[in-house]
Amino acid sequence: MALTPLTWKFVGTRTSASTIDALIDAVYLLGTATTYANGTARTPGSGDAWTWAREQIAGVTEAAYGNPPTNALGMRYIIGGSTTARAYTFLTPETATLTNCVVAGMNRSSGAYTSWYNAQPFTSGFSGYWRASRALTSMAYDRVSMWESAEGCVISFYAAALASSTSHLAMGALIDPMSTASGVAESDGRIYCMSTQGSTTNLNALWGNIQAADGGFFGHYNVNGGAHFGAFNNALTTITAGLTRPFVHNSIPSGWANRAGEIPRVPIQVNVVNSTYWGQLREMYYTTDANSVTTWRYLGVEQGYVVAYHPTTNGDAMLLKA
Repeated sequence: MALTPLTWKFVGTRTSASTIDALIDAVYLLGTATTYANGTARTPGSGDAWTWAREQIAGVTEAAYGNPPTNALGMRYIIGGSTTARAYTFLTPETATLTNCVVAGMNRSSGAYTSWYNAQPFTSGFSGYWRASRALTSMAYDRVSMWESAEGCVISFYAAALASSTSHLAMGALIDPMSTASGVAESDGRIYCMSTQGSTTNLNALWGNIQAADGGFFGHYNVNGGAHFGAFNNALTTITAGLTRPFVHNSIPSGWANRAGEIPRVPIQVNVVNSTYWGQLREMYYTTDANSVTTWRYLGVEQGYVVAYHPTTNGDAMLLKA
């Protein structure tokens, strides 16, 4: 039995200085925006709008953390990073901390916030961090984009002038187990996960064909600094890593549409590499090659939002359904 469908919204894009604190600040400012990119009202904590806060140390932003408006299990999601060598808790297969790099983690049954590099940023229930961007010393990101739904969030870091610069991060109750059988999901029927780009390379233009290698999205490369995809084990703070998309796809040619002019929406399945089926991404679909940060309209009505290789260059694309 499928979960209630999510409705995605494009929060917008912010220009950022190419520093780790400015990049995290841009996430926080998008997360506290009062309008969406299309000009409609956004009220944090209501509808599809997440609530975000940030941590500043000596006036410098080092973390931003958010919780979705539909949140029965007290989940929170956090990104952090600093030019200072912080001893944050990393998640296998990461083996070392890294400065000037965005890292991401998730938390269940969240209590009071402490600090992003505390072993337990929300008192208890923390997953540990995976790397979610290149180090700012090697990739000068200057834009941040955000999409959200009542139970999920996607964030994109990229440099406007460089196509091969995108790093995506996705987190939330993004997997529908497509079943109510015992053991397939949390007590609320959901699977809580995160997908991170890693620090060794950026998104590949043909990421739809990549599973267990760097450059993919919603795929897992089992090395330190690689792209990772994993989910909380039911009722536990441990993570099953190694999730991926079992049915990869070759590029869907740009401009493909049906006879009514609607673009393709191909459901994305999730499993553990060469093993157990976990479910389907929620209202997230393979679609025709396109530029990222594009809005798909049909007969003047917004139908969805494209998350893809780069805003100025066509590549493999995902549609978040409105």
